[in-house]
Amino acid sequence: MSFGMILDLLIMACGIYMVYWAVQMKSTNKIPAMLVGKGFPISRAKDPDGFIRYTFPLTFATGVILFATGLAGALEIFATYPLAETLMRIVLIVVIVAYGMMLMKAQRKYLVGN
Repeated sequence: MSFGMILDLLIMACGIYMVYWAVQMKSTNKIPAMLVGKGFPISRAKDPDGFIRYTFPLTFATGVILFATGLAGALEIFATYPLAETLMRIVLIVVIVAYGMMLMKAQRKYLVGN
């Protein structure tokens, strides 16, 4: 098993975990500590329901994209097309960075109140 395969399996696992967070957050109406950072007092959040409404589709979609990208890499779907595989990895990085930026925006708007 190559390092790339292990990395793809980890990406898949992260995708599954993010989908789990999203579904858990939506069904229990509680914000997972993983989305706000360690030590943040969720009980003092300004608008936790707004945060859940805003972040649920983003977290779910990001998890699905991570899973699909990891699966495509693990199954070596684009192995014969190096350009397609490179583009897939670039899209993955863009999605992760965009998700992080949107999550920070949601934290400021709905939890902190700035």
